[in-house]
Order: sequence, then C-alpha cells, then structure tokens
Amino acid sequence: MMPPFQGGRAIMWTMALALQAAVTVPRCPLDAPYDPRNPFAQILAGKAPASIVAETPDMIALVPIAWERPGHVLVIPRRAVRNLDDMTATEMADALLLARRIAAAQRRAFGNTGYVIQQNNGGGAQHVCHVHFHVIPNTPVEKVEHATPAQMEGMRARIVAALDASGD
Repeated sequence: MMPPFQGGRAIMWTMALALQAAVTVPRCPLDAPYDPRNPFAQILAGKAPASIVAETPDMIALVPIAWERPGHVLVIPRRAVRNLDDMTATEMADALLLARRIAAAQRRAFGNTGYVIQQNNGGGAQHVCHVHFHVIPNTPVEKVEHATPAQMEGMRARIVAALDASGD
C-alpha cells in the first residue's frame, strides 16, 4: 500500500483540513439529505487523503485528523449513508465486526486495557454527515486537533502492524 501522503497529496491534505474545518455544529439533522461534499465522501471518492488501517468490501477504517487518545480509529461505510437510521442490518454488523478487529489491534499496538465504540446521530451530536463509528482505546489522553500527515502515518503504521501480526 502506498503511503497516504506522497507526491501531490500534500495539497489534498490541505483540502482535507479545510473540509473538516468547514464542519459546524449542528449540521446533521436526522432528516437532512446526504451531502456528498462531506469529508468522508471526499475520502471515498479519492478527492481527499486518508490513513486507512483496514478495509472490507463495505467498510473502511481510518485514522481521524483529530483525536483525543492515540490509536483512535473511525469505521465508515463505503456507501453514502448519513446516519445509523439509514444503515442496513448487514452494514451495522460489518461495521461492528471491523470495529472489534480494530479494537483488538489497538490492544496489541498500544497496550490499552479497554476501549469505547461511539456512534453519534443528528444535530449537535454528529459532526460529519456520513455515519461513522469511533473506536477509541483507553490510552492516556493526548489531544490532537489537526494531526500532521506524519502523525497520522505513524498511527496507521502501528495499527496495521498489529493487524498484520494477528493475521487479520
């Protein structure tokens, strides 16, 4: 897999930061239509970079630009899905199965003893209008508002190595 920020991808990185900065609260009422300009849609369309740690046919897991704890990963469906209400039962199962794999890799990579899987819906709670699951290890708090490509690549590499070591 090619490192996510080689070559001209630095420009895409700047665009990704701008897209994230454009997200304001509340932005995702439950009845709003899906907005294909959201940051995750841009990643899925190949228009913004991502530090992907794992993929399935229907889901991807990636390191977010901002995190409160090292090892934080997001699981998102490849399909344009604005919130949990719009997910199929199969997508929900796939998301949680991938989240469980990521949580196991986080334990191997960071030595954490627990984790949280968080999913928000609607205005005031959901900041990006594409359903996503946070998989947050109970590592010490180390808040990062706008991770650099090097920070994201370092986090991605640790989790991928832990996934590879397990045979997942």
